[in-house]
Amino acid sequence: MRGKSCPSHTKVTVLLLPSFLVFILTNNPARHPIFLSSYAISDLQIVEDLCKSVLSETSRASVGQVASMHGVLFFVLKEFIAMNDELCQKFDLTTHLLHCEKAFAAAMETYDVLAVPSFENILALTMGVITITQMIKAQGEAKPSLYWRLVSAAVAHCQSLGYHRETTYRNILSGKADNIRRLFWTVYIFDKNMSLLLGRVSNMQGVMIDVRYPAISSDLGRRAWDESFIMGIRLAEFQDRIFTSLYNAATSIKDASERARLISDLESAMEQWHLELKQVRRNHQYYFITNWDISFYSTLTLLLHASSKIGEESQISSRCFNAARNSLLAHLNSFPQYQSSKLLSDGEYFNWILLFSSLTPFLVIFLHAISEKDTESVGLLSQVVGTFETFRKVSHGAERLYQVCTTFTNIAERIIQSQQSSVGIYDQQGSSLRLP
Repeated sequence: MRGKSCPSHTKVTVLLLPSFLVFILTNNPARHPIFLSSYAISDLQIVEDLCKSVLSETSRASVGQVASMHGVLFFVLKEFIAMNDELCQKFDLTTHLLHCEKAFAAAMETYDVLAVPSFENILALTMGVITITQMIKAQGEAKPSLYWRLVSAAVAHCQSLGYHRETTYRNILSGKADNIRRLFWTVYIFDKNMSLLLGRVSNMQGVMIDVRYPAISSDLGRRAWDESFIMGIRLAEFQDRIFTSLYNAATSIKDASERARLISDLESAMEQWHLELKQVRRNHQYYFITNWDISFYSTLTLLLHASSKIGEESQISSRCFNAARNSLLAHLNSFPQYQSSKLLSDGEYFNWILLFSSLTPFLVIFLHAISEKDTESVGLLSQVVGTFETFRKVSHGAERLYQVCTTFTNIAERIIQSQQSSVGIYDQQGSSLRLP
């Protein structure tokens, strides 16, 4: 994504029909978009204010306002189309969707969004992270470095505006303050997740964060969404502790007993988190919460894999194997639900869900398969690769993932079929693997 110089305020050609926007902005609970019920934005007033600013004949909208409006509307339109909303009969939503995509991408290519701290620019950057497939369409493949660039810019803006400190909110109206909190914590989740997956030091490391969690709505229809958002923040906090204490060379714990104690404590805390998530799920009727299991077990695998270093040997415990297996099973359960919902394309599922999970679970099951010569594990690998076949052509990154995982699966199959001795020392009693 190349930055272009652009005036900080601009007048854009808006092709969205006013009557169409009125329908979108009508705060009808029966039509309240799912996208406007969770995470970065839940207040319809924000969307209304953005539309007024961009469409106003008397004021010049900022680039951030233009980008934010089109970014948010892109997801709202995408949802209406997937749900076959009655608006599909009233308006050409596909044309509006394409316009929002192009206008959003054009605004995001300016330096203003990356360089100027503002609520709207942070929201635009957040939409950019979420709109992964659209943001990288020109490059034709998923690039985690691009995500990191967007997240890093959003974090810098948050820190410049003091969004990480509770004192910043003292003189801000409660409704607006909670909107800012939601935006900050969304950026926090992205930063901590990608820090662990990419092995990069968090942009927020060492930053004093004392801002409260977003408020939980008293409306039963939205309460579960708010509760799941809090769960996402807490999972990101686990990811931060895992990377900082176990993987970061500069800050990781070196003492073996202390590492083991921390891993045990974090494992217990994460299992408790998962139990609480199941309670939230009972109150939540929407399918996409199933992807939480992918994130949870992927993170748990990384936690338990960090305990593998024992002197000059590496060991993978049975707990790590189980977490890895559950992570792959969660994908097999989640992917068909996304396909049937049509809210995400196969390519978006790859970029949004799989790219935000670690490949470690797949590799752990591969090692388990070749060490124990376990046909069941090979079968699991084959099933996962079979789902990758569906979206392998959407980008070069998806094709590479498919080829890498196919290669590992083929190797595992050949080792099991051959008379070759097992790799490593497999402890049947402890169900653990030691590698030289």
